[in-house]
Amino acid sequence: MKGSMTMKPLRVLVVGWTATTGGIEHFLMAYCGKMNRERIQFDFLCRFSPIACQKEAEKIGKIYTITRRSSDVMRYYREINDFFREHGHEYDIIWDNECMFNDMTPLKKAAEVGIPVRIAHCHNPQNMDKSVIGHVQGFLHRVNHHSLSRYANVLWACSMESAKWACPAMDLPCEVIPNAIDAQMFRFSEQVRREVREQYGLEDCLVVGHVGRLQYQKNQTFLLDAFRHLHEREEKARLVLVGDGPDLTELEAKAVTLGIEREVLFLGNRDDVNRLLQAFDLFVMPSHFEGFGMAALEAQAAGLPCLLSASVPRETKLTRNVEFIPAEDPAIWAEHMLNMLERHEIRRDEAQTIADAGYDIAGAAQRLEDKLIALTERKRFQRRFLMTPKTSASGVPALNKARADIEQIAAEMGYAPFVLHAPDSANGSVWQAIQVGAKTLGDWVRAFYRMRQGDLLLVQYPYFPVKGYGVARLALHLLRWKGVKTAALVHDLDSLRRIGGSAARGSDQLLLPGFEALIVHSQRMESYLRTVGVTCPMILMEAFDCLSEGEIPVREKSRMVAIAGNLAADKSGYLKDIGKVPLEWQLYGTNWPGSGSTRIEYHGEIAPEKLPETISGAFGIVWDGDSLDGLTGLYGAYAMLNSPHKLSTYLAGGLPVIVAKNAATADFVAREQVGVVLNSLRELPELIRTMPEEDYQRYAANARRVGAQLRAGENTKRALRKLEEVE
Repeated sequence: MKGSMTMKPLRVLVVGWTATTGGIEHFLMAYCGKMNRERIQFDFLCRFSPIACQKEAEKIGKIYTITRRSSDVMRYYREINDFFREHGHEYDIIWDNECMFNDMTPLKKAAEVGIPVRIAHCHNPQNMDKSVIGHVQGFLHRVNHHSLSRYANVLWACSMESAKWACPAMDLPCEVIPNAIDAQMFRFSEQVRREVREQYGLEDCLVVGHVGRLQYQKNQTFLLDAFRHLHEREEKARLVLVGDGPDLTELEAKAVTLGIEREVLFLGNRDDVNRLLQAFDLFVMPSHFEGFGMAALEAQAAGLPCLLSASVPRETKLTRNVEFIPAEDPAIWAEHMLNMLERHEIRRDEAQTIADAGYDIAGAAQRLEDKLIALTERKRFQRRFLMTPKTSASGVPALNKARADIEQIAAEMGYAPFVLHAPDSANGSVWQAIQVGAKTLGDWVRAFYRMRQGDLLLVQYPYFPVKGYGVARLALHLLRWKGVKTAALVHDLDSLRRIGGSAARGSDQLLLPGFEALIVHSQRMESYLRTVGVTCPMILMEAFDCLSEGEIPVREKSRMVAIAGNLAADKSGYLKDIGKVPLEWQLYGTNWPGSGSTRIEYHGEIAPEKLPETISGAFGIVWDGDSLDGLTGLYGAYAMLNSPHKLSTYLAGGLPVIVAKNAATADFVAREQVGVVLNSLRELPELIRTMPEEDYQRYAANARRVGAQLRAGENTKRALRKLEEVE
């Protein structure tokens, strides 16, 4: 269908447009209005008449109106049944946009008449209506969300928090759809700023602005209290509230009570928000909760500094001048508002920043158009689950970090968590061994009954408890019989490290071959697994991701070299001689036995999530085994197959790396030009001394480039996308 202008356009039925101009209405106008009508035709099923922005909606598609369920229950069900009986067969997709799914009738009827693609799209992470009716609707939502996957087969949301509110089990293919805007409309204009400020008598004022529906969620009551504190300290301060809603009368009365009614402007619903934003000096959003915060996105596009409550998703921050603080103490908010107003920063043109982040409607609408068409081309809708053990707090830090990152990335890609109840090991007592065995069996029974034909179960491997590999092996056979696809993402092969004894050998040699697909570190690891009987498709990871939100440091060439990880003598035996190499060695990690060398500085153990920004040096060493002269010993041999997490940590910190010539990571490092491959660490001093500055800066720039990808989870996302294509 894609690219063929002679075929009929895709028919999409949109549900959820209301009578009030709010986030959903802005979202639908922006996206549906920008899509190609020759490829996609939209119609709207509405429970209100007229709807907000009716004329704009009529330009996009046909509007069908039915009675609201709260107005006349019997008539509502009669009309919605009649609609789907008469028109349901016309549609390829139903796209139900809601803040909560207290009424799943549209999705249920769509399933009954056979509409193949049924999207539940959630735009809020909580119930925003605190009235009695709102509480009833919230109760119905909590009842319904357990069965959402019976009627919908795709879950979209403006944030992961909203997705979890709609479907706590997360047992639907899920994707976050950005709340995009036309960034060019909001570009800062000094002329428009002067015109608007003159219109409202704000020429010499410091204008605090807010855009949002006047209701509990947006927390304008708190904002008025905070503004009163601000005005006591700055008489030129003015507050402009753009929007309407059920709390308008209450807020107007509160402004009078606080004695600030002359300093607060209530402008109501407006279709020129892009112009009004130009007049503001500061944008504020003290919301109790937000699905995303589109108004804050528009404010950033207009170059405004933004003060947001800590309840607003961090993904909302796309420009530099955004602060998050809890909306708890009005005096503290007033202090922050005053500080931000007094900076008098020059307004920047941030439209391109918004576009580069993927939130400009032109590109976002094209991508969503392609997604809608791609959904109709799917052969099946695959529910995806990630099985993860309860790892003890005393586990290996790097392993815990790697597993946690996989969990987060997989959740963002729509994988539902399947957390094992069985602990990762027993303490040796017979009674605990029995308990672990019972819980292991219970975990797989739960998996068997929860999974359906066509689902994907991804296991983080090694599977724990490792002694339960026999039960897991049998369970994989039963799941395959049921039509569930099983796969494993391999973190380690413990039998090659002589960890876990016979159970680890059994797991590596008997359990791994039972999966239908594997994600592995390297081509060498794939080759090894072929020798122990693994025949399924394998996807190469090459380097694990290392999620981090901080800035990537800019590195400078020096004689300072970093070594991070497990510094124990049995794993990093080469460290006993490292002081003989004339460089400034910076050590980070656990199990350091100590050294009398003045060339070594030990920094202790640093939390893995903080290490990329904390680590010092010009290079990071990826080396294991007993010798400075290549990879030797048990762990040296393992490094010939393995891609250690320390490689990712260094690159996430923008640090070029040094790896052994026979390491599994050597090809990756050479190809990406993120460091140097050596035969011996004894060569390193001369290498650093003779390396031209431009060569070092090239390695450092490439390390930052690859590090940015690892920080964003790109390797895992790519591997998971390939996994889902495996038949």
